[in-house]
Amino acid sequence: MIVEDHLKKVLTMTRGEAWKFTGNQLIPKSQHSCFGDFPKEYLKKADSKVEPVPLISAAEMSIAASGKDFLKTGQGLGGKNSSLLAAKDVPYTQKPKAGALNTRAIVPSEFRRFYDRGDLPIAIEHGPPNKIFWKVDVMQLDYHHYLPIFFEGIREK
Repeated sequence: MIVEDHLKKVLTMTRGEAWKFTGNQLIPKSQHSCFGDFPKEYLKKADSKVEPVPLISAAEMSIAASGKDFLKTGQGLGGKNSSLLAAKDVPYTQKPKAGALNTRAIVPSEFRRFYDRGDLPIAIEHGPPNKIFWKVDVMQLDYHHYLPIFFEGIREK
């Protein structure tokens, strides 16, 4: 480390500038990669062509350079917010109404008619828990007759 510091000091004094690794001509250049330099055909070639400057007369002229004072309404190329053309007819289709939220009339069922007449063998016992009171033993019911009527009553609620 002492030798390296002394070498830096000696190399710095040759020009009187601060020592930089890349700027010193006495130090060999580093390689392109850790495996050595790249072949010359793979290196980027410097372009020596100078593109010509385009002529000023070929550039677009501004309004200020053309000599006109100012543009009047409708003389410009863009920004118009109105038109005399007729608007295109847009087909307007109404949304189909399904009527899902409409109230529907509840058609009185056979169960209501039989219950109001008193033809069914049930009654409601009103109390803290409302219960069904069977007037006839459940085992003696005619299921072929009463079962469809009871199912229709369930649907009515």
